Amino acid sequence: MLYTPVPRLSALLALTCLTLMAAPPDYYPTKAWRESTPEEQGLDSSVLAGMVSSITAKKLNVHSVTVIRHGRIVLDSYFYPYKPTATHDVASITKSITAALTGIAVDQGLLTTSQTMLSFFPNENVVDPDGQKAKITVADLLSMQPGMDCGFLPGEQELEQMRRSNNFLKYALSMPMKYAPGTKFGYCSPGYHVLSSILTSVTHQPEADFARKNLFEPLGIHDVAWTPDEQGRTHGWGDSHFYPRDFGKIGYLYLHDGVWEGKQIVSKDWIQRSISKRAETPGRGEGAGYGLGWWLAKVNGLNEFGGNGRGGQKVAVWAEKDMIVIVTGGGYPAGEVGPVIARAIKADAPLPPNPAAVRELEARVAEAAKEPAPTPVVELPALAKAISGVTWKFPRNPSRLDSLQLVFSGKSEARLQVKYLGRELSFPVGLDGVYRLGPWGPLQLLAGATGRWTSDTDFVLDLNFISNINRYSLAMHFDGDRMEATVNESSGLIRNGKLSAIRSAANKGN
Repeated sequence: MLYTPVPRLSALLALTCLTLMAAPPDYYPTKAWRESTPEEQGLDSSVLAGMVSSITAKKLNVHSVTVIRHGRIVLDSYFYPYKPTATHDVASITKSITAALTGIAVDQGLLTTSQTMLSFFPNENVVDPDGQKAKITVADLLSMQPGMDCGFLPGEQELEQMRRSNNFLKYALSMPMKYAPGTKFGYCSPGYHVLSSILTSVTHQPEADFARKNLFEPLGIHDVAWTPDEQGRTHGWGDSHFYPRDFGKIGYLYLHDGVWEGKQIVSKDWIQRSISKRAETPGRGEGAGYGLGWWLAKVNGLNEFGGNGRGGQKVAVWAEKDMIVIVTGGGYPAGEVGPVIARAIKADAPLPPNPAAVRELEARVAEAAKEPAPTPVVELPALAKAISGVTWKFPRNPSRLDSLQLVFSGKSEARLQVKYLGRELSFPVGLDGVYRLGPWGPLQLLAGATGRWTSDTDFVLDLNFISNINRYSLAMHFDGDRMEATVNESSGLIRNGKLSAIRSAANKGN
């Protein structure tokens, strides 16, 4: 069954469609990507080397940059402390995956985009006093125009509230209406969890399982971590984890009209509709807009469609240049990566070989991945012993950190216990400026921590959930039974937050 267009969308917007697709590929990277020098694909190695060097020198929170042209990887750089052996949270790029899977379900005749949201949940007692919620369609959810009071305040407040609820679907369906469906763009992550729940309803399996059979396995993607809610519904808005090279395959699939190894994985019709402008997104620059789970933009004059995620996760497709750019990170200035890569494009044909520039690029890539040397360790103050093992509880706050405990048992390393969104995590903490890397983060993925005493009563903690994006800086001041902390999270969950923690009752008198 083909996608069913919604008349009101075409009446409201002139659909801008990116029709410049790449030539048919000479291979598919199901098992592995082919590689080449940048010059062989018309890019300047010196420009790319300068970008990698700048990211390293400025200590930007970029984790990886992968550039693919004509199906060849020309740059694959990983920045300490991230490692290519770890999957990485792609955050809201997950919405692009959910949209693709919705298209596959539409292609299989399991649903249409004109069906209403509530028709999939007849047993949910949804309050709808004016009947507007009953008009929300699958297309409205996909284009971020459900009309619910969601996505119009800074900081994705509705998502954070949903994450703290015990039933994500009930929370999402209960959100009040603010606008008529299909008339106003609001970045509503809970709406994409509704889409995941719709997929579960029509496929009779979690979205992640449907994805594994119908999308991931055909593309040779085998190692994906994707979180479910308490009811077993896959997080449709985020929290999927891929290797950067594997996520490039999603871009490659869309670049080539949904065909893979001679099989139509996603229909060409669905892809063209997905990368056509369905909603205006004011304030996002020239050419900006939103399709069905995919963002539209212009970068240095190039038309771009792609997925974007919190913290700078990005898969960008520049179809007219037959290019895909994949970036992961934990919050960094966007202008330091994409526009520089665009400037590296010098021709649509091979450039003369430049072995010196290639060697320079290889050196900069190796330098970016290198672990730093340890710094001198200071003597622990007397307070370290007094607070060792004390649990400090925070009031509910945007950081998602509920409590923490530090144990100081040696001069160069401590131990950290953190409760994060209700889950207990344990980390070794390097007191010598070097992360102790391991599967310490959420989902037991790559993470690390360092810390240092800056005075007899002040300790600064760098807690880096590397594979899960979030990087926290906590400047803590201890005073008796209280601890005051200034908290920053690099992807924007909390900035210069002032938190007061109290010593747990179980630790009183220690």
